[in-house]
Amino acid sequence: MAEIKSTLDLVLEKTKHLTLSEEEKQIQRHDEFRKTLKGLIRKFADKALKMKELKKELEILQETYELKEKTILIREILKKIDLDRDNTVLLELLQELYSIKASNIRSLLKDYRDTRRSTAEKRIHGIKEDLSERHFISGSAIVPNLEADSEWQAAVRDIRHQFKPLLSREKAERIERLGYAEAS
Repeated sequence: MAEIKSTLDLVLEKTKHLTLSEEEKQIQRHDEFRKTLKGLIRKFADKALKMKELKKELEILQETYELKEKTILIREILKKIDLDRDNTVLLELLQELYSIKASNIRSLLKDYRDTRRSTAEKRIHGIKEDLSERHFISGSAIVPNLEADSEWQAAVRDIRHQFKPLLSREKAERIERLGYAEAS
């Protein structure tokens, strides 16, 4: 009686002679590195790892993935900095691990939050005025839902488009100041 093979057996049989090229291996290793680094940063942010433990884990990570330069780590941390996120942990890592002062980035993020907040306050005031004038509705119980307001959403998009290139430039300058050319 003929043996019935599973799909996996067939695939393994057909591909047993295939191997990954060096470039494919490098891409795969870089992806694994990024995932591991992301996990470590998340654990640190969640206070599951202390700074001392994180330093040790990062050293192990560098050895495991044979990373001789710290620029890859710095670049990955910088990539994770985002306008709409709390970046405190990432900025702390740059300062504590690599002595990178990120005051310009901090300042830019603060300007972004301040601009967003003041724009929100103006929009809330405008919505309340409109309700009062058009529909004679007023009072302290009125709380406009900005997330459902198309004007607010457009304003946020504009603010993001204004600040995103500035943040990208600051990140690039940070790497250049370290004497490294940005590869990504």
